[in-house]
Amino acid sequence: MVSKKQKFRTVLLIIILAIAIIAGVFGVSYAKGSVVFPWEVTEKQEEEPQVAEEPEAEKVKEATAKEEELQKEVEKVEEPEEPVEEEPEEPETTAATTGVSLDYYGALHVEDGKLVDESGDVAVLTGVSSHGLSWYPEYISPETIESLRNNWGINVIRLAMYTSDYNGYCVAGEDVQNTLKDNIDAAVEAATENDMYVIIDWHILNDSNPNEYKAQAIQFFGEMVRKYEDNENVIYEICNEPNGDTTWEDICAYADEVIPVIRNVDSDAVILVGTPNWSSDLDSVMEAPLDYDNIMYTYHFYAGTHKSSARNTLTDALDAGLPVFISEYGFVSADGDGSVDTKEAAKWQDIIDEYQLSSCIWNLSNKAEGSALISSDCDKTADWEEEELSEQGQYFFDMLTTIDTSKQENEKISDETSEDIKEKEQKLNKEKSNLEKKR
Repeated sequence: MVSKKQKFRTVLLIIILAIAIIAGVFGVSYAKGSVVFPWEVTEKQEEEPQVAEEPEAEKVKEATAKEEELQKEVEKVEEPEEPVEEEPEEPETTAATTGVSLDYYGALHVEDGKLVDESGDVAVLTGVSSHGLSWYPEYISPETIESLRNNWGINVIRLAMYTSDYNGYCVAGEDVQNTLKDNIDAAVEAATENDMYVIIDWHILNDSNPNEYKAQAIQFFGEMVRKYEDNENVIYEICNEPNGDTTWEDICAYADEVIPVIRNVDSDAVILVGTPNWSSDLDSVMEAPLDYDNIMYTYHFYAGTHKSSARNTLTDALDAGLPVFISEYGFVSADGDGSVDTKEAAKWQDIIDEYQLSSCIWNLSNKAEGSALISSDCDKTADWEEEELSEQGQYFFDMLTTIDTSKQENEKISDETSEDIKEKEQKLNKEKSNLEKKR
């Protein structure tokens, strides 16, 4: 039988063993970090967020940054663009239009002192002369020529190529010569496309006597006529305004060498020949006219300077049957400046209308002088409004609006009717003749 003392020892031993086992397990767990004492909970709770917070904060920051970027992108898309301040558009302008379209007659020739078409009907060319091609080339551009035809209705443009003045063809060198010829070529092409005639003008002035640069003139016109021999609309003006002590004999000597150069290539081209005293002496010409077909003599006037005696010189020559072309004129003074002399201008215009003369007004540019057709403060080279024209430009524009094209049309219809009547008469006569033969 076990004594109480022994039982007590056994229980105590069991308790000690249990405590030892529990302590061992607890020690191992504590060593592995699986057990936390109550006094360590607060410390760990304070430390853990610090350790865990670092990566979380970074993630939050990254997310926030991405969110902000996305928001900016959204704002870019959603936010309306600020309106760009555009320059105010210039108000649309309407080019002044005469309502007239002058005839294009086809090939021309000179007959009985008149410029005529292939049927022998009078052809009237009305248009403008450029200023010096070296100085105002922009006014013979294709756009300008098209505008002149469409808006003003004119049917001829004169290309004034100076020979000896600043940058003139004969004094400025090969580069300038090539540029001038290129500009002429573009203008001839534009005139052809727009059913217009074009005058190539050897514009002597300060050189006075055309013989001074005769060799260059021969070379130039030889090149031009070979280039344009198939153009029925090209007219050659071989000397603009002989002046000083240049005589008609001097001009004839020059013409006798230049005209054959043109005729050897184009036997039918119309050629204009300048006359002494700035193309105003027709008396000398009537005494000894040139012996060539399709020749016309130029006459120049400026209404502010040239009055009744100058008009008498012109009408006397016309009445005598001399073929005259007004290749340059103005309604201002002979120096190219001043105001329009409306009284004298009207008298000159009456003669042009009465004798059905062809003419080119001086000059198409915006130069600050009375004869320029465009106002000096206007830099447009086409589609002008009437207020953008100079005083002379407006006078010329108004004159164009009064041209009666119906008269020309009626004359054509009458000619056609006459031809029809003749044809019917011939047909009837032929039928009568056949009937008589049958009888």
